[in-house]
Amino acid sequence: MIKNKTIIIVEDELLVALEMQESLQHQGYHVPEIVTSAEGVLASVVKHKPHLVIMDINLGSFVDGIDTAQRMKILGNTAIVYLTAYGDEKTRERAMNTHPKDYLVKPVSDDLLHRAVARALE
Repeated sequence: MIKNKTIIIVEDELLVALEMQESLQHQGYHVPEIVTSAEGVLASVVKHKPHLVIMDINLGSFVDGIDTAQRMKILGNTAIVYLTAYGDEKTRERAMNTHPKDYLVKPVSDDLLHRAVARALE
């Protein structure tokens, strides 16, 4: 059931994150927090125990979303969907080593995002 599914958004562009949060909440998902930096992700995952993390790769710091996803593995096997502006093969290969549920290249329509989220939560 969707209403029992919690999603954390990790995105350094706040406007993009707020639009995603609103869209996902409109679909019935619980999106309690937007994390804007790699440093806040682990604490948010521990606090909210999400079913899914939507992870931007470029977080504007030394630690990127892929490194953060690898660090998340110590906390369990939370599903990850990458949402990034980087479609190059090297970045994609690095990301795929973390076994994400999906890898979406921005810009992404609400419809594509909703389908990716639904698949990731199956």
